Amino acid sequence: MPGRRTSSEPHHAQLAFAAQLRELRRMADKKPTEEAIARRMGCCGRSTVSAMLNGRRFPTWEHTAAFARALDADPSKLRNQWVEASRQIEEASKGFASPGTQLPLISGPQAMGEAMLAAHWYRNNREFYEAAGARVQQARSEIRVTYTRRYPPTQYTTRASADYFTAILDWASEDSDDERSVRRIIGVPERDGQPDSDMFSWARQHYEDSKHILTYEANVLRWTAAADGLNMALIDDSVVFLAFSGGPRQKLNGLSIENPTFMTYFAAYFDQLWAALQPLGTYLSEVEGRADGPA
Repeated sequence: MPGRRTSSEPHHAQLAFAAQLRELRRMADKKPTEEAIARRMGCCGRSTVSAMLNGRRFPTWEHTAAFARALDADPSKLRNQWVEASRQIEEASKGFASPGTQLPLISGPQAMGEAMLAAHWYRNNREFYEAAGARVQQARSEIRVTYTRRYPPTQYTTRASADYFTAILDWASEDSDDERSVRRIIGVPERDGQPDSDMFSWARQHYEDSKHILTYEANVLRWTAAADGLNMALIDDSVVFLAFSGGPRQKLNGLSIENPTFMTYFAAYFDQLWAALQPLGTYLSEVEGRADGPA
């Protein structure tokens, strides 16, 4: 039901509509805090605004319109999206199959009733990390990244990749009034239950370099495949960077897509992984506490 919290996994239309609201907030001048938005709305508290933005609550139309006005936006531009999302959620609650059509974006090119996705393609390591590093420096509130490769970052030669990793820690450390958060999933390769020594050494040093940063967290994925994983960087509420690597050690290319609905799928996947993993400090203590230690 609109305006109520969902007791199970939110419907995809609810998550997509939340992405619409986050994008509206992202486009607003100075990106107001949740508390500031709630004050301007005058009909709910910060926790309700937070639940609307992260998809835990599907808002009533009254709350949706008040949210838009609080950001100096025209509520009528959200009306069709709200009606369609409300319909899909209601039908799903009654057991009716949903066609799963994508909600139209607030703005952007349309074709055949679906949003067109514009991708930026990066041919090599340098191009990818230069673009990702530049976007990190422009981030407003949240960065979610994964690193699941067979070798630590220190074994890659481009200056751009080193600058990218430095930029993330610098952004998290920056003195700012904004609410900031960096979460990184580190895949540590394992063989026969023992972590790769080079990757483990890097992870230990990375923990020492970052443990004092209150806005930075890292969790560990024990990685047993003899191949790199698909790596991603999710910046704020709308930009997804995907990196593809493997074969020669230095080979990497990728793409980025800026689309809030596209982002919701990767954000949900990231959050699912994150919840199941150990914090980096806990992982290091556990491995170092073994009698034989890492291989």
